[in-house]
Amino acid sequence: MRIATGLIYHESNTFFSQAMTLARFKEKDLYFGEEILDHWKGTCSEMGGFIEGASRFGFALVPTIAAWGMPAGPLTNEAFETLSDFLISRLRQAMPFDGVLLSLHGAMVSETFPDADGELLRRVREAIGVATPLVVTLDYHANLTDEMVRWPDAMIGYDTYPHIDQAERGLEAAEIIWRMLDDSTRMRPKLALARRPLFPHILRQLTDQAPMADAIALAHDLEVAPDMVSISVAAGFPYSDVPDAGFSVFAVARDDPKVALRAAERVADFVWSRRQEFQVSLPGPGEAVREAIAPIGGLTVLVDVGDNLGAGTPGDGTVLLSELLAQKAHGALVLLCDPGAVAAAVGAGVRQRVRLPVGAKVDTFHGSPVEIEGVVRTISGGVFKNIGPMRDGVIDDQGRTAVVDTGGVLVVLTERRMPMWNLQQLRAIGIEPTSLSIVVVKAAIAYRAAYVPIAQRIIEVDTPGLAAADVRTFSYKRLKRPMYPLDSI
Repeated sequence: MRIATGLIYHESNTFFSQAMTLARFKEKDLYFGEEILDHWKGTCSEMGGFIEGASRFGFALVPTIAAWGMPAGPLTNEAFETLSDFLISRLRQAMPFDGVLLSLHGAMVSETFPDADGELLRRVREAIGVATPLVVTLDYHANLTDEMVRWPDAMIGYDTYPHIDQAERGLEAAEIIWRMLDDSTRMRPKLALARRPLFPHILRQLTDQAPMADAIALAHDLEVAPDMVSISVAAGFPYSDVPDAGFSVFAVARDDPKVALRAAERVADFVWSRRQEFQVSLPGPGEAVREAIAPIGGLTVLVDVGDNLGAGTPGDGTVLLSELLAQKAHGALVLLCDPGAVAAAVGAGVRQRVRLPVGAKVDTFHGSPVEIEGVVRTISGGVFKNIGPMRDGVIDDQGRTAVVDTGGVLVVLTERRMPMWNLQQLRAIGIEPTSLSIVVVKAAIAYRAAYVPIAQRIIEVDTPGLAAADVRTFSYKRLKRPMYPLDSI
């Protein structure tokens, strides 16, 4: 049994000015053929789950392309068409095979296609024919469309946010395709979608706390029925201005699409009935920093929600850095993506004193450049291997990294955008996070897998930016309306 596999994964923030280019995919993760298996085997990833599934269920994986890019603006036409052509041509070259396993995000946008994932799935189905099983994994923040559910036989979404179950979901997808091909079962899954006009607040999407935990629990209760296969909740990605952005539930039944639709609608109704619980208000930067500098004998995490790198922002926002310096914080750390500042620090050298403007170089949405003065403590290559529940085993590269000690605040400068998803990011440059008093994470929820176990206090902050917590601050042009809480429903 031969199963072709591929990965084209991107979360596209349509408000971000930096387009996602092919060069940016190459800068992060772009692999072909057997090198895909070498890179992803044993990692907390969907591809890692596919590889484990192949071993467990006794089929051979035929790897095609794996392209994973940091969230940014929409893909250029060149990037989308090139990656699509790579995938389709390699699928055709690999024929004959018995099925296809794909890892997609579900919120990928290109210059031409608002629903780039749906277009990609259409092309895959056209290439492989109607009879070949096609099973897809999707991110929890997918914006589901009718086109996306039209072409696969089954889809599986994450159950967790922070995302720590990618390998399990990849393994689940592998089991589904095996059950479709096994002579003793020959399952013929049916897929259904239920949508609701809702943007759940990004900080209410945490899957181990109510209200989202209750929705996940209901989905799990329903999916154990004999006629069900899987039910997935997709919170949606509000920073993509596309027609079908928003909350959805997709369900897979063994053989009856009506069963799948009833299950999906029941979970969607449950969430819609509690839509007001999915909203929250946050303190502003000044108030948050005043609270953070009050000592508690442990680490305080300040969450810079508006500059959430994992949602496709520049990662160079200075609002909280400015407040920390103004309020004379001590034992604090802020990480900024600023290639120019890195070059200046590297040029000065370790132990040298520097004065340089940092941050807010990409746009005007995330504060203004802040002039810092301090000593260059560390210069690093910026490569580290993740250890822990999220992205375990995955190697990340944030480019050359420089640490400038201003006396009260450590400013970590990187050449490449890299979310603070893993403690190894700091430990690899000689900084022990538990020794700090304050750490600013440019995130919403994903950082929690690493930082909740070591934090004494977490303060989520209403900062400005292209991932601002209050979606009512954005001007949507293509989104279908009404949409709660943008509109009263």
